[in-house]
Amino acid sequence: MGKLIVELPDEIHNEIKKKATLYHQTIKDIVTELLEDYLFKSEEKKEIKETGLCGKWEDIRKAEAIIQDIKGHRKWFERAGRKGA
Repeated sequence: MGKLIVELPDEIHNEIKKKATLYHQTIKDIVTELLEDYLFKSEEKKEIKETGLCGKWEDIRKAEAIIQDIKGHRKWFERAGRKGA
């Protein structure tokens, strides 16, 4: 088992001590739980981002019409098209 030494601001350290006392846990237990939550939750977020499925919407238009609408509202598409022409 590895060891980690972390210097915390007094306010945070005191709050962790209070929680540990309140829930009959050690500071080590609380910090370990916090780190495990952080690591597992960050993995879940990473998996969601990798799928590309961050949201959806319903639209009766075809993809080409939606793309044309988006390009029409973004002026940099027009400027980029003129430079390359």
